[in-house]
Amino acid sequence: MTFMIATLGFGALVLTCCSFADRIGHWLDVIDHPDNSRKHHARPTPLVGGIALMVPLLLFMPVEVAVSPTLVDLFVVLGVAGIGFMALGLFDDRHQAPPGIRLLISTGLCGGLLLLEPGLQLDRLDLGPVAIQLGLAALPFTVLCLVGLQNAINMADGLNGLVIGLCIFWTIGLLLYAPPALTPYLSLLLVGLFILLPYNLAGRLFLGDAGSYALGVSIGFLMLYTYQAGNGRLPMLTVVLWLLVPVLDCLRVMTTRILANRSPVHADTNHLHHRLARCWPWPVSVLIYLAVATLPGLAGAFWPGLSEILLLVALGGYGSVIWLTRTRESKRPFEAVERRRNYII
Repeated sequence: MTFMIATLGFGALVLTCCSFADRIGHWLDVIDHPDNSRKHHARPTPLVGGIALMVPLLLFMPVEVAVSPTLVDLFVVLGVAGIGFMALGLFDDRHQAPPGIRLLISTGLCGGLLLLEPGLQLDRLDLGPVAIQLGLAALPFTVLCLVGLQNAINMADGLNGLVIGLCIFWTIGLLLYAPPALTPYLSLLLVGLFILLPYNLAGRLFLGDAGSYALGVSIGFLMLYTYQAGNGRLPMLTVVLWLLVPVLDCLRVMTTRILANRSPVHADTNHLHHRLARCWPWPVSVLIYLAVATLPGLAGAFWPGLSEILLLVALGGYGSVIWLTRTRESKRPFEAVERRRNYII
């Protein structure tokens, strides 16, 4: 009963933040203006979606600790990560922090939190028939995974509904495997995401870097905890399937930039969601991305024994979509993105 009341209060707070998104955005000076280059939304839009979700989650953290007292150490990690990465993202939304400084801060914060809670470090890679002991590489490898996921989610945040849809999928997947004590927190997260979704779909708010950074790292820590606490119940290949498409697309784009003698963090319009948006209207482009990114992972969640086959299916699906967008772009004018107004960040 107490948690039900807390859930209603939490939902009401998220809804209130979303309803006053414009005022909050102007107060924080985080309004995203169209530039007719990479940002083709129809009107100035507040970058407060992440704040509208993360601040209520942080405010209700004492309730979550009271409901699940055995997870107090995890909640400390989630709380510090939420505050730290939300602050970093908010600064980036306002001032565009240099990529090197941003990467250094992200790496240091993730590393510090993993030292605070070493049980979250990945000390072994169980990839089906292959098992690798990481030893001294456990800490740097886990930091690399968290920072990589943060950047992959940030790079994918370019179509309304896309990253929130991915986070809904990941949260539902975690609910299938997480210990019962983590269910209340995941339930609150899921409620908040579903409240944010219609506002984002309508173009009334964007997640902003504050949202994509904080959500990305929080999801990463939740996956680490669920994997470690389950003692093998959540297969690592299932997690790989869940994250494959956004992470693979991030690596593809960065590799393409390096091969073109450009900085790997230099912004462009070569991401999968950009390519899809130039070929199909919204929301078709969002649905294609979500289908490629989630369907193999969804199947893997229910039939983990098929993970190796599903991994090949996911790779084939991603490669096929990249090939298809390249083929379609070569046969049509390159102005389609200008017609996706209000849907592309």
